Amino acid sequence: MKNAFVFPGQGSQQIGMASAFMNGYKAGMDTMREVEDAISFKLSDLIENGTLAELTRAENAQPAIFAVGMMCVRILENEYGYNFARRCKYFAGHSLGEYTALCAAGVFSLTDTAKLVRLRGELMSRAFPDSENYSMVALLGICASDIEGLVSEYATAKEVCVIANDNSDTQVVVSGHKNAVSEFVEKAKAATGLRKAIKINTSGAFHSPLMGSVAVEFDRELKSGYEAHDLKIPVIMNVTAQPLTNKDDVKVQMVTQITNRVRWRETMKFVTSDTEIGKVVEVAPGNVLSNMLKRSNPETNTFALDTVAKIEEFIKIDEEEN
Repeated sequence: MKNAFVFPGQGSQQIGMASAFMNGYKAGMDTMREVEDAISFKLSDLIENGTLAELTRAENAQPAIFAVGMMCVRILENEYGYNFARRCKYFAGHSLGEYTALCAAGVFSLTDTAKLVRLRGELMSRAFPDSENYSMVALLGICASDIEGLVSEYATAKEVCVIANDNSDTQVVVSGHKNAVSEFVEKAKAATGLRKAIKINTSGAFHSPLMGSVAVEFDRELKSGYEAHDLKIPVIMNVTAQPLTNKDDVKVQMVTQITNRVRWRETMKFVTSDTEIGKVVEVAPGNVLSNMLKRSNPETNTFALDTVAKIEEFIKIDEEEN
């Protein structure tokens, strides 16, 4: 049996999330230093001593979450001798987490990926100077198919509302202009079994057509100086929910992801239907993805590497199984 490793996106950040992976682990410390050198910013100080509000800014949260994820990957490899090539069948990441997955798979170097996630965060922060006019809302108790017809009415409207994240059978996130999103939510409550709608604390309408200018600028930067390498392990991409095996397709999909929905429900369906997968392992920080998967698929064997103790437990279990 093999494992699928998944990486969280923005929203998993928390103050102090890097300390356990830096203290006592040379691989963790070296990884953080390399990320900090790449973006010319003392990220570790912000993570350990800053405010959550500052850490939550996209240009900070994205490299911070990426750094912690790659610290964990390199600790597994270098400190515990974990063989990803032999034990991992797929990588996947939710939105920002896709960049961590691509780095772990060897598509981009750590330095280049750090620069890309910092750039992505900066572009997203600048895209919506009047952020109060945009909104993202999580809808609980329904699936994407329940609202596809209803939300399609807003796709070409003057004020947009689209599905941004198709997360699970019971969670969908919509994104767009604030008024359109509010109007859509009320219609969804009347037309479906929508239990709860929770406004997400974001600075814009991410994964929507309103991110078009970000996609254009990111595409230009991505093409200008970032070399994609062959994948060591297939990465299941957000826009297709299928494994990427050809490096020539990666840049197009990375750009497309900016304006399109994250197909996480389909990604997890692909993973859990593979009989070779023994565990779905969420890499730090947090356990949002493993908890969400467990709620939708209670029979799935999940494991979250959100602490050093969990890493040590995982290594012990893996050695016993192999």
